[in-house]
Amino acid sequence: MNKPLVKISKLVVVQNGIRILHDINAEIYPGEIISLIGLNGSGKTTLLKTILGLIKPTSGTLSVNARKIGYVPQKLDFDRTIPITIFELLKIYNPKAQSNTINAKLEEVSALKLGEKLVGTLSGGQLQRVLIANALINLPDLLLLDEATAGIDITGEDQFYSLIKQIHKDYQPTILLVSHDIHTVFANTDRVFCMDGCLCCQGTPEAIAKTPEFKRLFGKHLKPYHHKDHAHHSHRGA
Repeated sequence: MNKPLVKISKLVVVQNGIRILHDINAEIYPGEIISLIGLNGSGKTTLLKTILGLIKPTSGTLSVNARKIGYVPQKLDFDRTIPITIFELLKIYNPKAQSNTINAKLEEVSALKLGEKLVGTLSGGQLQRVLIANALINLPDLLLLDEATAGIDITGEDQFYSLIKQIHKDYQPTILLVSHDIHTVFANTDRVFCMDGCLCCQGTPEAIAKTPEFKRLFGKHLKPYHHKDHAHHSHRGA
């Protein structure tokens, strides 16, 4: 049996006297694509940042066995008037990376032509591709994406998920993504973590859709797209 890449046990996070996460128990295995869903304020981003090590657990345990972690934030706050190119920005974030490596990752996400553009001229979708390229430069075995499709139109979302599928095919990273688009999530993920402060239910898209917790949060009218099995579902071993 494969060992979990991430193991969470009785995790509690309290910030400013408010309990954001409580009694989180989960295991994430190599090669999985897992989606975090939940209403605003349900703790999705907090869980992601705790896995990243940006937030310290109040109690419980969390072990991350990934060699390298890539992170794509929901948005990148910066002064869009700064006269810096995308290539220069990526070089700042990755000072040890060779120029050909940076260009190769930009090309993989169909953003090579953006390398010489000023950061302030990019659309939301273009910037997200650049952020994904940035996350891939160090070849992470765990990739975290926090609502990476926020502010992107439907066409952009389709392109984003196609890109994520290609990245998974090429590198087989474990992918943990936060999303509000339930239908798209169900069509592009192996397992779903449904959050409401706690991890109220987890499982395959088909199983999650039948739970009372999911129906309570998202409504009985929501039905997932047909989910196709992936070869890497064998992560639990024999």
